[in-house]
Amino acid sequence: ASNWMSAASLMGLAGIIYLQGYQALAYVIGWTGGYVLLLVLLASQIRRFGKFTAPEFVGERYGSQGARVIAAVISIAISIIYCVA
Repeated sequence: ASNWMSAASLMGLAGIIYLQGYQALAYVIGWTGGYVLLLVLLASQIRRFGKFTAPEFVGERYGSQGARVIAAVISIAISIIYCVA
């Protein structure tokens, strides 16, 4: 979730509400619900493992350096797409 939470995301939500009005409420509720779902399902596990990034958690959880590298590559690819968009 920490990768998704940024000023650009929050400003984007405000922009969607401004442009679409009340109809954008469903998007905002879904976005907020997703954060809460991640918090409930993943926060305790990540805290238990003592990891701070998704690739660290995946590598530790599955006991594989390969899984850690794959998670890191996916995170970088998503970040690049996010920055370009």
